[in-house]
Amino acid sequence: MRADEEAADAADGEAVGKSDADAGGRGEQPRTERGTETRVVTDGGVDAAIEGASVEQYAGIVGALEDGVYVLDADGHFTFVNEAMVELTGYDETELQGEPASRIKDRETGERTETALAALRNGETEDLDRTFDLSVQPKRGGPIACEEHVTALFDDGRFRGVVGIVRDISDRRRHRELISQLQETSRSLMQAPSRESVADIVANAARQVLGFELSAVRLYDADERVLRPTATTDATDDQLPERPVYALDEGQPGTVFASGEPAVYDDVRTIEDPDGEFGPVRSAMYFPIGVHGTLTVASTTVGAFDENDRQVAALLAINAAAACNRAKREQEVREARERIETILERINGLIQNTVEVLVEATTREQVEAGVCEQLVAVEPYTFAWLGRPDVRAETISAREWAGSQPGGPATSSDGEPPIDVADVAEPIGGDTPGAQALECEGPKVLEGAALEDAGGWFQSAAENGVRSVMAIPLSYTDSNYGVLYVCADQTDAFDQREKVVLQALGRAVANAINAIESGRILSANKVIELEFTVDDRDLLLSRLSGRAGGTIASAGTVTQEDGSLRLYLTAQDADTDEVMAVLDADDAVESASRVAEHDDEALFDVTVTESLIATLVDHGAVPKSIVSENGIARYNIELPYEAEAREVFGLVEDNYDSTDLVGYHEHERPVQTQQEFRAALAERFTDRQETALRTAYLGGFFEWPREVDGDELAEGMDISRPTYHQHLRAAQHKVFEELFEGGY
Repeated sequence: MRADEEAADAADGEAVGKSDADAGGRGEQPRTERGTETRVVTDGGVDAAIEGASVEQYAGIVGALEDGVYVLDADGHFTFVNEAMVELTGYDETELQGEPASRIKDRETGERTETALAALRNGETEDLDRTFDLSVQPKRGGPIACEEHVTALFDDGRFRGVVGIVRDISDRRRHRELISQLQETSRSLMQAPSRESVADIVANAARQVLGFELSAVRLYDADERVLRPTATTDATDDQLPERPVYALDEGQPGTVFASGEPAVYDDVRTIEDPDGEFGPVRSAMYFPIGVHGTLTVASTTVGAFDENDRQVAALLAINAAAACNRAKREQEVREARERIETILERINGLIQNTVEVLVEATTREQVEAGVCEQLVAVEPYTFAWLGRPDVRAETISAREWAGSQPGGPATSSDGEPPIDVADVAEPIGGDTPGAQALECEGPKVLEGAALEDAGGWFQSAAENGVRSVMAIPLSYTDSNYGVLYVCADQTDAFDQREKVVLQALGRAVANAINAIESGRILSANKVIELEFTVDDRDLLLSRLSGRAGGTIASAGTVTQEDGSLRLYLTAQDADTDEVMAVLDADDAVESASRVAEHDDEALFDVTVTESLIATLVDHGAVPKSIVSENGIARYNIELPYEAEAREVFGLVEDNYDSTDLVGYHEHERPVQTQQEFRAALAERFTDRQETALRTAYLGGFFEWPREVDGDELAEGMDISRPTYHQHLRAAQHKVFEELFEGGY
């Protein structure tokens, strides 16, 4: 049979493979039939095209196919190859005629073909309808990845050879490998812990995936506003050492980053003003990596990049931008977590140590000095000082300090602290952070250039390495005990978390000072008795006695949970209705009620938000008596020390008009023990009164519900019930009188 006739017999669905390739598969596999004629099932469209064609026409169709078609005789030698096969192998048709198939096939495929042909010749099998991959060895160049489909040819039951179709799948394989490499690169990018790691992966991926040895990744430095080379391949380091840093308006990377649009140059010599930066590079691609940097891929060949290279490089840049975003977020989370852990660790230690100081301190000086020492023992705090308000001078004066300049000694060569605050006296109501913190009762921070330009001790602090300062008010209810300054050697050391913690610490310090100041009078055996008068209608008692007449006196005070003050006021020889009317109309009064009234005296329960009484108590005073007549209020208070007496009187004098000092006495005040208290009560009781009170207490008369009633107690004392209650009431009155008389 002639070669063209064999080719016509071999023109099956695999031979007409173009339609299969377009469809993405081979459709129905070819089928051979034993007989005098070989018939093959093909794609319907191809069948329609070749139906009724002659042998010569069949040969023409086979010759025009894009896939290579060949025919081997029973011994495995070429008897026919089409034009596509010639182009694929690089051999002329005459060079292949009569040659064994192993001439163009790899060793493994050639051996497999020989084995199959031998089995067909010997009648061991009649099946040779299969598809497999092979490497075609062309006349010149390296192996070509192909896919081959072969079918046996029979004539009247006699094996006479095979027909084969060979398709070049090197592009398909490269595409598959490219996708695999991109997927692997994407996985690596998503696991990169930092932007620098992302840059390394992308630079190497440009070499491995695209096959170009020259690539570089620049990352954007937001502080300097420049693009810095971060990752390069080895070839780039060898051929293009010391890659430049670009500003946003410099070079192709700067332009691409600023515009967000990629740029591809088939010949970099066409770029205006290249500044000699390209060296051996002849073509280059530049892609923005989001807001993080740029990717540069280069080649020493002109026009080295095709559309596929551009798309792959663009995909690498997009994936790199996503990976940088993720890495940046994770890095921020890690840094925030580490910062929080660090803050918690040092703050827990600071709070624990400071609370220990506050609990153990017995004097205000110990509290102030101890807090400063504990603060400077914790990084990044380097210096701290505490100032007390001087009401008379209207200044905040430094009383205690601790610390040094960062990394320096606690004191200088002359024994003084490097940051000198000994003579600091900031004006109350001024514009310093301490004065503002006192005024708004919240922390104030000074840092950076503002700290350097502030002058005074702030300038000295900045010169000694302090980068930020925070002023914390020491406030308890309406009393201000001063300002605590904390210095740090870091800018932005006082973030919102730091402010909250230090402000809470300031409140704890103020609370401790208040407790010490309030308790000093209770334990003092020597006190100062201060008596003064105030003729100022800013005082509630002055307004009451001035408008309602009579004598208005304080019978006691109670500070409530919301910070308001509850006053028990007595009015004697006054129009109680007028007193009630004045109280109801007074803006300083939140609520008022008339509790009791008999003869010419009445008791009023009054709640106010502010009062001079509360201010005196917060400053450690114990009111002994407060009486107001004709608009003039007279205060008699006790204080533990002379210094506090001068300070308290100065406070009143500066805030209220017509304040006059009436009396100033120092005297011993012996502490009354529990036994002395009991003895004093026992001396005041009659036998019947003590018995009535004791039997009522022990018998459960004061329990609820009562365990015994008055009839049973009276019967036990062999007296009438009214007489029993008379004795009991008298005893109770003496207990309460001893307990509350003179106490406020």
